[in-house]
Amino acid sequence: MSTVRYRGFDILSRPYELAETGEWTVDLIIRRNERFRTFSVNERYATVEEADAQCVGLGRRIVDNRVKGWSVDSLRQGNSLWGTLTRLLVHESLGPLIVVLAAILGIGRAILRLS
Repeated sequence: MSTVRYRGFDILSRPYELAETGEWTVDLIIRRNERFRTFSVNERYATVEEADAQCVGLGRRIVDNRVKGWSVDSLRQGNSLWGTLTRLLVHESLGPLIVVLAAILGIGRAILRLS
């Protein structure tokens, strides 16, 4: 499994081995702005390396709109408010700071009510 950054998208290859044949399949995720789409094909490959390379190649072609019927246009839109908050809280480790600020504001409101 590998991740490749391409034109603002993350392409995560997830080839897996079929137990009955030992062949490998192409399965991938394309991600951007906290949103993602999954793709897979029925083609089979002899090695995990070959399947991984096919995942990345397919992902790049999808991002470039070169695969008929498959698109990531819905992922191209700007950040949603939820995506921005999620990134701040989880990915940028600002969660503890925001919790502390919320607690301070709550205490401040309680003090004002008492006065």
